Amino acid sequence: MHNRLIVFTETVVTSVTPKKAFEAAEECLIEIRVVESRKEAANWIYEYEVKGEIEKIEKFRERIESLRIFE
Repeated sequence: MHNRLIVFTETVVTSVTPKKAFEAAEECLIEIRVVESRKEAANWIYEYEVKGEIEKIEKFRERIESLRIFE
């Protein structure tokens, strides 16, 4: 019997910089790419597409949220 890996793709929009987001993605063992970056008011907003197992994506979202709080 084969264990199938179910991979999800989600969009994450945040003010966390690409450097920090890519480090968090590496820690969480998911794939990431920058889809769009734009400046709103005085802040940059980044749209990322992340891909991986749902538990790992959830861990990434939590990590990104904690990084955003400290910016």
